[in-house]
Amino acid sequence: MKEVFKINDLEQVRLLSDPFRLRLIQAFAEGPRTIRDVAEDLGYSVTRLYRHVDALHAAGLLDITEERQKRGTVERTFQTVARRFEADHRLFDDDDAGGGSGAARDLLRGVEGEILDALKDDGARDEQQVIMMRLRCKGSPERMAKLRESLQAWIERTYDEDEGENTGDEEQQEFGALVAFYPVKNL
Repeated sequence: MKEVFKINDLEQVRLLSDPFRLRLIQAFAEGPRTIRDVAEDLGYSVTRLYRHVDALHAAGLLDITEERQKRGTVERTFQTVARRFEADHRLFDDDDAGGGSGAARDLLRGVEGEILDALKDDGARDEQQVIMMRLRCKGSPERMAKLRESLQAWIERTYDEDEGENTGDEEQQEFGALVAFYPVKNL
């Protein structure tokens, strides 16, 4: 296992920005483990983890360290490709057409259509009305760190609750949210 793995692909960034997948990376960074081991430690079903682990492996973030036959199936042991992950600074250079500024533009373009369609829906019930605002706030570094932690906790809680409610119920509706928390550069 390498000490440091340089992330130089936006798909890897996308995968690692997901709180659940980041928890999986942290679990596999502890050493070689099976999906069953990690599922038990995190308190999830094995089936919930398969697609996430497959995506992390396909993106080159997890290695298979062992494969063995077990009850008619192949049990794989995974480990992270490195102890630590660092983003390659060139990934987010403004000069790099495929870098971070491009990723931000792609993200904004992707949700723009969804938001505009939702705003056009005059018949939406009160609980389905779009909430849209831009907020700029000031505070001490400690206050901003607490706010960031609160947002991160809300995202993780929402993701975990969403995964738990995926029952195939036809009455479910999908909603979108775009969250960005960033320092403002005053010029």
